[in-house]
Amino acid sequence: MHKYQPRAPLAEAADKLLRALLAALAGTAWFVWLWGLRPTALAAGIAMGGLLWLAVRQFGKKRMLRKESQMRQMIGGELALSRLMMLSPRHAAFQAALWLLPKADIRMEKALPWGVLGTWKGGRVLVRLIAQHESLPINVQQIIKAVRDAHDQEADRCILCVTAPVSREAIAYAEDLEMPIRIVSREELVALAGANAPATDEQLHRMAQGRKHRRRTLSGWLEDILSPGRLKRYLWYGLGMTVPAVLTRQWIYPLAAGICLLLYGAGKVRHWHRKEAEW
Repeated sequence: MHKYQPRAPLAEAADKLLRALLAALAGTAWFVWLWGLRPTALAAGIAMGGLLWLAVRQFGKKRMLRKESQMRQMIGGELALSRLMMLSPRHAAFQAALWLLPKADIRMEKALPWGVLGTWKGGRVLVRLIAQHESLPINVQQIIKAVRDAHDQEADRCILCVTAPVSREAIAYAEDLEMPIRIVSREELVALAGANAPATDEQLHRMAQGRKHRRRTLSGWLEDILSPGRLKRYLWYGLGMTVPAVLTRQWIYPLAAGICLLLYGAGKVRHWHRKEAEW
């Protein structure tokens, strides 16, 4: 669930500052190109940059609302899938079949200890659930057992819901089977469950509190600051700060650019040393 945690406040503030500087720079460059380098061009450019920044901010708010809705569904789906793992096989399989109803018009007829039997597309279908941790891939033998169960129930096809990745061998085997088998992946289950029960404010608050109360060590902070995913951002921040440094000749911009480039270099060296240690 850590991949859904919010970004650090410092990263959010740095992104907002960079967007405001880029907007001001774009407006200033436009009026300097039209009028030349004079105080009126700088003032008009800064004003235009402010308008551009406000327009981008309004667009960002609408985009944020859409992303929040999607994130609530993803988090709600992950939480629902975690609860599904703790249910009895019969209850869990029935719950998975209920999630499928908005996408597949399945008429459920009988609940089995490990699945649900019903009708779909004019034939009998077995909805089978394989619930296991995502670190354990679904193998060929589990596909064989699911198809065998479908044959035992005289089903024409099988819908296999999984909570873990499916191995390549298992996918290839399922594609060559005579009985049609539809594999509903973990990602699809998360989306279906999240659409049915998105995360509530209380659940998001508990996640935020758990993250807030977790103690961070110095090595943990360094690992987070110098993570490979942040290095490209440091490089672009450093290069972006050099432009206002040349235009304004203020000491604050070269200092910020130097810090960002230093973090980029330190992260590269740390990553290189780690690769050497692995070898």
